[in-house]
Amino acid sequence: MLRLLLSWCWLGLVVVRADQEEPRVLFLGDSITYDGRWVVHVESAMRAQRGLARIPIVNMAVPSETASGLSEPGHAGGSFVRPDVHERLGRVLTAYKPTLVIISYGINDGIFQPLDDARFKAYRDGLTSVRADCLKAGAKVVVLTPPPYGVDKPADAAAYDQVMATYSLWLVQQRRYNWQVIDVRTQVLAACAAAKKSDPKFIFARDSIHPGDEGHLMLAQATWEGLAPMMKWNVQAVFADPIKGKPLAQSMTLLRNAWLTKTGHKRPGLPVGLPLEQAENRSNALISEFLKTP
Repeated sequence: MLRLLLSWCWLGLVVVRADQEEPRVLFLGDSITYDGRWVVHVESAMRAQRGLARIPIVNMAVPSETASGLSEPGHAGGSFVRPDVHERLGRVLTAYKPTLVIISYGINDGIFQPLDDARFKAYRDGLTSVRADCLKAGAKVVVLTPPPYGVDKPADAAAYDQVMATYSLWLVQQRRYNWQVIDVRTQVLAACAAAKKSDPKFIFARDSIHPGDEGHLMLAQATWEGLAPMMKWNVQAVFADPIKGKPLAQSMTLLRNAWLTKTGHKRPGLPVGLPLEQAENRSNALISEFLKTP
């Protein structure tokens, strides 16, 4: 028999599933999350928690995707419009049944244009809707602020980074309505400033958007330091080094591709994943390999 835990939030009564012995974690976002390097760091810290070594953790981010549903004219050379997470969210929630959803959108949602009331409203409404749908599905929801844009080219990027700053400020303000929000942007900006002071040649994102290895580590650290206290996990958990974490990275890719293929999406050009059962079997072996590595 299903055991239900009832909790109140500002939207009303929310039913949170307690019928599973372990959490089922879902990451949603755009290309930075799809890349998955920061996700793997966070996953390694999750699996270091007592009782969480083998919990299901799946990254179902999609490159180019938005929560706002917007797309700029001529996106991708006119080959396709930006995918909208709302088109697939219901299928994802029904098929995977997450108990914790970590959401990271924003960098694409302003469609790289100056701040505009209509676009800002589309982001607010879109993200509010995504969160509400996840809550209705019985999941806890944690939302990340967008990362900074153009840290390494501030003169050229100032206008769009101000859009990201505005979106981030709005998200942080939603804490007053019981949103669980992690201010990734502020911490990453501070980490970038410190890195550039130590090494003037440090680059966070060569194309102004997609971070390198060190940038992904900054995103992971900012996420974990906010997430662990929310979940009552050990914030002092150390991320696995890249060599030890290689099986987790392989597992992440296997499951991501399999689940995106199973649930469907509107983003052309993504690899077709293995049948889900086959991907999960391989993932389980990789996680075992990761756990037994000293």
